[in-house]
Amino acid sequence: MKHVIISDYGKTLGVTSERLLIRDRESTDQSIKEIPLRKINTISVHKQGVSLSSNLLTACANYGIKVFIGNHAKNLCCLYGNAQHGVVQNRINQFMFLQEDDQRHRLACTFVYGKLRNQRATALYFSKQHCSIEKKTAIANLAHELDRLSKQVINLPHTPDWLPKLMGFEGIGAKYYWQALRKDHWLGDAFSGRKGRGASDSANQALNYGYGILSSVIWNTLANAGLEVYLGALHVIRAGRPALVLDLMEEFRPWVVDRAVIKLRKQLNDQSLIPKTRKQLTATILSSLEKPIPYQGKKVRLESVIQRQCYRLCGLFAGQKKYKPVLFRW
Repeated sequence: MKHVIISDYGKTLGVTSERLLIRDRESTDQSIKEIPLRKINTISVHKQGVSLSSNLLTACANYGIKVFIGNHAKNLCCLYGNAQHGVVQNRINQFMFLQEDDQRHRLACTFVYGKLRNQRATALYFSKQHCSIEKKTAIANLAHELDRLSKQVINLPHTPDWLPKLMGFEGIGAKYYWQALRKDHWLGDAFSGRKGRGASDSANQALNYGYGILSSVIWNTLANAGLEVYLGALHVIRAGRPALVLDLMEEFRPWVVDRAVIKLRKQLNDQSLIPKTRKQLTATILSSLEKPIPYQGKKVRLESVIQRQCYRLCGLFAGQKKYKPVLFRW
């Protein structure tokens, strides 16, 4: 199953004979690509100025294909039909579980712990490359600090002010992590620090673009599991914020997106992200989602692992399983 990602202006998406038809309005040859609908998992539109026909949306609903419009989890639009197989009981269990503050605290700590450990794994992954003694020492120091913070997070006691303390640990870890990436030029020479929407440099634009891809993949897996994407444990309820999507993204951000952007660092500069680099980044992220990783004693495709993590959340909410983050091996 494929994730179709549209990242260029001027595309027109339609349907013909049960195939997705992608056209470029500026091309003399109108037809660019045809993909059978039965082979498509999701369609994500990351640029404005893209047209979708109503016939295509109807066909996507019939085939169970989710359509995502937007390039950031907080302004993402998801369209899907009424054939979702998630049961209502999963959402009821989710609501009841997250009403208990101690349960919410435990799950939120797990998400942050997973993020810190996988930031550490990402740093150590690149330490295997041929680099200077100074850089290896810096990576080792970063790994030590992230390891120390992760242990504090997982042992954080449940007190009335647990959420600000937890976010404080997450913020300190992010500070160490991004400072190391900046100092050692892991994201190109022009990277001066992490910036969200509105970033003008190619490194931050690449990170934001990659997180947009990851958010649509995780939204899709959560919807498949029948969970409410707007109710999470770590991110507070706010209009337009898919809190559970942002929660689950935390443990996968460093390994899936940051690592892919770092691999393309020689193509990043202080200019805007060019279409060629964007396409390479898309291919790298989608390729990593297809690769099998060790999971519960087996080799499982990463995207399937994300789906299984969503089902583990369902089990946690029903009181049947424990939730453990995926910790990547470097």
